[in-house]
This record gives sequence, C-alpha cells and structure tokens, in this order.
Amino acid sequence: MRRTLLIGIVLVALFIVVFAPAGLLRTLLAPVEGVDLLHPSGTLWRGVGELYLAEHAAGQIHWRFRPAAILQGYIGYHLTLTGPGQTLDGNVGVSLDSYRLDLAGKLPSHFLNQWLSPYDIGMTGDVILTDVTLALFRNGNDAATVAPDQPIQPGLAAGEASGYLTWAGGDVRYRLSGQNHRGTLPALVANLGEGLEVYIYPENGQTPLLVAQMLNNGFVKIGITRFLTRLLNNPWPGSDADHEVVLEVEEQIF
Repeated sequence: MRRTLLIGIVLVALFIVVFAPAGLLRTLLAPVEGVDLLHPSGTLWRGVGELYLAEHAAGQIHWRFRPAAILQGYIGYHLTLTGPGQTLDGNVGVSLDSYRLDLAGKLPSHFLNQWLSPYDIGMTGDVILTDVTLALFRNGNDAATVAPDQPIQPGLAAGEASGYLTWAGGDVRYRLSGQNHRGTLPALVANLGEGLEVYIYPENGQTPLLVAQMLNNGFVKIGITRFLTRLLNNPWPGSDADHEVVLEVEEQIF
C-alpha cells in the first residue's frame, strides 16, 4: 500500500513538472523590471507568448527548454523572437551566480525607434546582430572585469560581451537645444568587448564615433566623439581630435 502511494505521489509530481503551464514563466519574470510576458501558452518547457520590454511590444517569443545546458551548469532555453521585419534567435542561460545570452538576427529601425524616440532620436535601416554574447556575473564573481574605481555592490553585476552589430548607414534625426536636426551616417560596425563595452566605428574606418559601457551600478555610460558630431553636421567647438570623447551621458537601465 505504501509503495503504491509513493508511486502515485511520484507520478503526480512528474505530471505537474512535465505539464507545468507557460503562465509560470510570466510569474518568474514578474520581478524583472521592464519585462512582461503576455498571453503565454504551452508549457514551462516549450511555449509561446507576446514579449514586452519597457512597455513596448518586442514581438512574439517562442521558448524551448535545453536540457544540454545543465551540463554547462546553466538552466537554459532556446529563444526565437519574431515580429514585423525582425527576427532574433539564440540561447539564454541562468546559473546560481551568472546569466548568459547568445543572440543573432535582425532588428529593423521601427523596432529600435520605439526605445530611441523618448530621447528624440530616430534612424532608418536594419541592425544585424552577429554572434553576440552577453554574460553577467552577480556580486562580482568575475573580478577581472571590474574596474578599480567601480567596486561591485551586493546584487549588482560585472560582465563581458563579444560579437558585433552592423548597420548599413542612412538618415538619423535628433533634437538638440530645442531644434530638430538631421544627418547621414555611413555604414557602422559596433564591436562588443570585455567589461560590457561597445565601440562603434565606420565600417571602413578606425576613428570611433561612440563608446558605451555598462557600469557596475546599473548605469550605462555613453561617450560621443567629436567625429560623430561632425558627421551629424553639429561639430563640437574647440580643438579636440576626432577620436576624443567630447560629451558623456549616463542612463540607468537596472
């Protein structure tokens, strides 16, 4: 009798795990600010839903559990994000002390402009992601990526990145000092580096236009070079060299 009861309990527990509803994923994502999953269907292991980032529709996301990731110390999923003109494909992994994201795909301008418009910036054309890898380490577990003047605080993260993004170039519009401006930029390449740094160069040049870095306090620091101000028909006054950063801004993302 006891053996039969034990087998029954095991079978019920297995049934609950195997057929765990997709809605559980939305519950798990609830503490993540700016991320929401609407209308999930399927199961926790394989399903589909509508992904929203910072209250903007990001597209339809499909997920599939990856048992092989457990061998690497991660709980992993394969993800596909699709929408009008956009597609992202990759893997996400979560361990006790880190997160990892591998992505490739295409993001059209109308997708990106959702997040650029609050800053009065707009662009045209597609951005292509190639072999992009992002890794975050909680509580400074990878100390080599932490700058000496930026100590890790409990619960925050250091990280590293690799891969690159490309843009074919085109028109850019922006607002500065109460006035609307337009400029045309050449094809650009964004190289991702250690410490979650991004360097953006002309495709056929060596002078950076922009440098971005994720800080350990949850902010992103963006540095604009004099070269970019010239290309946007608003040259920075003074005698700074083209490669020098003439303007820095910071924005909190988490």
